[in-house]
Amino acid sequence: MHSRLDDLRITTDDLDTLTGLDISDTFMGRAVRPSVFRTPKRLISFVLSEIITLGLIVIFCLPASLVIAKSIPGFNDSTPNTIQFLQISIGISLSIFALWNGFIWLRSNALKTLAHLLDDVDKHNEIIDALQVLDELTAVQNTSTLGVNSTSPLENRADVLQALSATRESLVCGLMTERVLRKHQRSLARRHDLFTNIETNLATLQSLQLNHAANDYGHLLNDALQIGMSVRHEIEQLK
Repeated sequence: MHSRLDDLRITTDDLDTLTGLDISDTFMGRAVRPSVFRTPKRLISFVLSEIITLGLIVIFCLPASLVIAKSIPGFNDSTPNTIQFLQISIGISLSIFALWNGFIWLRSNALKTLAHLLDDVDKHNEIIDALQVLDELTAVQNTSTLGVNSTSPLENRADVLQALSATRESLVCGLMTERVLRKHQRSLARRHDLFTNIETNLATLQSLQLNHAANDYGHLLNDALQIGMSVRHEIEQLK
């Protein structure tokens, strides 16, 4: 049961392939994902990576700092040596660190659409997690109330799987469209095909959501529909 759901996930390896960038919970290539600041766990990971980055910069700047310090008159006097060296080393390190962060924030701003699509991917995977939990709860209920419900949970589940499949395809098309437009602005035909697929998948999601709005799977279908609409919105922004 779960193997089918796992096939519907969009993994980190999938994201790396689709976007052409190294994607993680914190970074997308050499850019910070805005979702970092909405999730404590990701924020902690980002802060730790910043500390490590600053530490590495300091280590690599030590030789240059020593060379610069030696060129300063009076550096060979024993008393001011340590203070001057630390001031120079810290100054160079912080300057490079600021420039590096400026670069990644500019890069992040240029990848806003990708960041939104990645957030939708996270939501898609969260729906799969929720469906796994609902499957387990349904299995427990069926052992004690078999034949009571008039609507088969398996039929509802099949529709949710169809919705997740359509959502996954929309997300894949959205990520591919973003990459195409990021790297090849003139690939208009390919962009049109991908956007058509997104529209088709959105129509499927709307139909499924209307048919099951009142049952246990309705909120999952609604979440999938919201993702599909979000993907279409982001691609329209690119257009």
